[in-house]
Amino acid sequence: MPLFRNTKPDLTAIIAYIVARAKDRGITLNRTRLIKLLYLLDVERIRNRSEPLTGLNWVFFHYGPYALELIDTLESMEKGQLVATPWHDSILYRAAPGAPDGEDWLSSIRRAVDGTLERYVALDTNELLDYVYFRTGPMTNAKRGEPLDMGRARHDATHRARPLDPPKPSTELKQRLAGWRIENARRLPAVSLDPPGSFIDDPAEDLGPIANVHTRLNVPEGNEL
Repeated sequence: MPLFRNTKPDLTAIIAYIVARAKDRGITLNRTRLIKLLYLLDVERIRNRSEPLTGLNWVFFHYGPYALELIDTLESMEKGQLVATPWHDSILYRAAPGAPDGEDWLSSIRRAVDGTLERYVALDTNELLDYVYFRTGPMTNAKRGEPLDMGRARHDATHRARPLDPPKPSTELKQRLAGWRIENARRLPAVSLDPPGSFIDDPAEDLGPIANVHTRLNVPEGNEL
């Protein structure tokens, strides 16, 4: 560990660090998720009354926050600093050779990056986009094609934070559930159909021959219902 932690990383160092730490968690980021994590890093910094880190100019582009100048940076890094492969209509970042470990960064900066990863990197793409679009201040009343007012993040309500994951069941609870399943399997054995049942795939085809069949419903009188 270096004696002094006083380095402020540039954008390429932050990107490489995020990609590498995501891989440490077994997560491969695509370009969309990486961009949104960079946006959330700036949002989290502003929420905590600190300056944004990326230096990017965020705008409401198409459906969400985007930084037009970021693509040149990513395409340059894809020539060596990032291992990138095409995937459908996006890019996957599979590794970041030589990524910094953050040991010489200012401790407040590394905490901010690690905290952002801890909160958001495990979200799937839909969850991440939902949070970015609907639960971050800069996207509130944003107008497409215009710069985002990042200062709005200072007024984000506490409920905008990602909810806690449900607690994991204890070993005792898992054992009780397993016993319950075994007991129910014993008491309620599977019933085989004889003759086997059939499933309707196409109602028009399977129900066609009985379309003209009529029947009668007998309704009991009095209190027999």
